[in-house]
Amino acid sequence: MFNKEVKRVSLVGVGPGDENLLTLKALECIQNADVLVYDNLINPTVLNKARLDAKLIYAGKISGNHYLTQDEINETIAEYAANGEYVVRLKGGDPYIFGRGGEEAEYLIERGIDFEIVHGVSSFYAGLGYAGIPITFRGEATSFHVFTGHKKKGEPLDLDFKNIAKTDGSLVFLMGISNLSLIVNGLLSNGMDPHIGAAVVENGTRYNQRLFRGELCSIEEIAKKENIVSPALIVVGDVCKKDLSFFNKSKLPLSGKNILLTATRSLAEKMAKRFKDTGANICEMSLIAIKEIEIEKEKLLSEINDSTHILFTSSNGVDIFFEQIKRYGIDIRSLYNKKICVIGSGSGEALNKYGVNADFIPSKFDSKSFLNEILPKLDKDSKVLMLRAKIGSDVLPKGLKSAGISFSDIPVYDTIIDRRKKFELNKDIENFDYVVAASASGAKALVEMIEDKKMLSGKVVSIGPVTTKALVELGIENIITAKRYDVEGIIDAIKKL
Repeated sequence: MFNKEVKRVSLVGVGPGDENLLTLKALECIQNADVLVYDNLINPTVLNKARLDAKLIYAGKISGNHYLTQDEINETIAEYAANGEYVVRLKGGDPYIFGRGGEEAEYLIERGIDFEIVHGVSSFYAGLGYAGIPITFRGEATSFHVFTGHKKKGEPLDLDFKNIAKTDGSLVFLMGISNLSLIVNGLLSNGMDPHIGAAVVENGTRYNQRLFRGELCSIEEIAKKENIVSPALIVVGDVCKKDLSFFNKSKLPLSGKNILLTATRSLAEKMAKRFKDTGANICEMSLIAIKEIEIEKEKLLSEINDSTHILFTSSNGVDIFFEQIKRYGIDIRSLYNKKICVIGSGSGEALNKYGVNADFIPSKFDSKSFLNEILPKLDKDSKVLMLRAKIGSDVLPKGLKSAGISFSDIPVYDTIIDRRKKFELNKDIENFDYVVAASASGAKALVEMIEDKKMLSGKVVSIGPVTTKALVELGIENIITAKRYDVEGIIDAIKKL
């Protein structure tokens, strides 16, 4: 059991960007935080792992503008901790490697606030490794040296280039892209070989990673031509001539495509696994969340007993239903004579987790197809129990009513918009080739939160006609619609572009 009372603050390094490089301890902290104070370099997929009721406070820097100064960051952390909330300060890489974690730790010590350091993977070796550049290599680089390439605004970059230029091994400069010219000139003017290997890695280990190789004398020109921006790391040394690439180098169908998943956390995680199998670079940013609606035990038992068919329209409904019957101690054998129906393959897979197979699933995963195919199997003695979202399509109830079939429409969850993600959505939207909308409610959240609808034109991929209709009504144009209404259909739609 995680004990938040032991430490009021955790200063957590989340690594260079790839969410899979999170340590187990870092993940535990994020999942239990009351307040997350995070930097600009944090992958939104990491934020997706936070509790729905956690406060997300952006403390980064964009285009030279601080949203919070360091003093304000320190005060924010201390204030929330003093109020009894568990604060997790998220920092890219490692808190103690040019991350100012030491300053934050000192501030907390001075105020008697308990804290811990959770170390993270650093970009100076992982960012290079993901780019295919080993920071050391036998016979070529037996040492490495890491420098900050950034200083406070107005302060000179005071590195000792005279001695650095004479240093053997790999030279790595973090946060130095804005000072690339000074770094290159400093090394060249102090006698470093102009033809030694050099490289720049932008967004290392992340879905939008880019790598550019050259020589010390040419790397500045390459960086300007390719419009390389922060975050980027610079490496100089013979190791730059090595190409041990493994990340984003595959020839899979969606290799190199940056795709944003906006569905609920559970669905986004499922979709991400399948997308990654196709080579896509995935970012999970759930714009909607599921809030359970609890049904009274007696009512739930009565509805189950009275029904002949139980219909789940989504995997969310499946999970919530089985969690509730478990919580109430209802014997699963009470379902033995019920026909269990689902509309899509995702709901069927969710059922399988509980040892239940669907008795009926339509050939096409939509409400209209479900009605057309299930109605011939129903009669005057049938009663359908629909367990679904609070706000759902009226196709099912209207169709059953018109056919004279008795039914109960019981909401087991509500879909809410996670407005905490608005800032991240608008900050990162231009990085994505495609944005996946997996439901009408998700489409509504996407359009409500996006500040410039034009950014979505031609890049939104809809899971099906209902979602597409919602997007059109909200003013989105050039929508890509899947012909099969599941993740496989979405992938196929993107492949054909």
